[in-house]
Amino acid sequence: MFTKKRPDGTYIKDMHFFDRLLPYLMPTRSDAVIYFETEFDVTETLQYIHRKRREDPARKNLGLFYIILYASLRVLAQRPKMNRFVSGYRYYQRNRISFNFVAKRGLKDDGEELNVTQSFPPFISLHDFCAKIDACILSLKAGENSDSEKLNSFVAGLPRFIIRFMMRGVQFLDRHNALPMSAIDSLPFYSSIFFTHVGSVGIDAPFHHNFEIGNCGIFCAIGKLRKEYRFTADGTPTPRRVIKITYTFDDRIADGIYCARAVDMVSDLVRNPEKLEIPLVLTAKQIAALALAKRETAGT
Repeated sequence: MFTKKRPDGTYIKDMHFFDRLLPYLMPTRSDAVIYFETEFDVTETLQYIHRKRREDPARKNLGLFYIILYASLRVLAQRPKMNRFVSGYRYYQRNRISFNFVAKRGLKDDGEELNVTQSFPPFISLHDFCAKIDACILSLKAGENSDSEKLNSFVAGLPRFIIRFMMRGVQFLDRHNALPMSAIDSLPFYSSIFFTHVGSVGIDAPFHHNFEIGNCGIFCAIGKLRKEYRFTADGTPTPRRVIKITYTFDDRIADGIYCARAVDMVSDLVRNPEKLEIPLVLTAKQIAALALAKRETAGT
């Protein structure tokens, strides 16, 4: 306790003095929130997905959501500041790239929602990435609750005053770097990006809040697919398929230009998914900047 070391991140020593002051000027993620809205043209992406499904039956579950997740993984590997977080007024480089999203056991309105949290090595292929997510979702839908689900179910059944005490205790231990890795693994709020795919139920992307508990600094909402007409260079209206994406950023982790360029990189990879089949190449300096734990690079 009362140390700069954490099980989920590496303390960042060399930072500009103004950046180091930001957590004191904006102590919470709500203070530092920035909302960013954009659109992805996914016309060619959908054609790519349909083609891959025809060519390889093993890719029948490949979908637009997986493409966006994998493109985000690629960009986080190349833009390490996006994988930082603030805790106890200090900056840390997260030692894994992890995503959280919600899946349903069934498609009914009252279907049980399950939190899926997965970490991925930066050099994983698109095929293996999709297979890893599919295996996790299938196990959850089969009733094999994750550690997170078991813990949440247990805590939700406790008296209210105990839940309040536990939440304050978690935040206190987190601020002082005393929260064990087992607890961090069991909570969905310690991921690189928290995704919500509201488009899957026909809703457009809202501006979502970030959570104050935990250290996830990016929330991404993915909206519904819609048709729009865009004009070509010769003035011909052409039907395109687009989706709205909204991001909620913790402005302390990286400046606006850095974040905007990261979003542009994700958009480019989603629009041109063939690029995702090219093996990722990182320099030694880029790998060092990621500061990933050895366990998070296994299998790469």
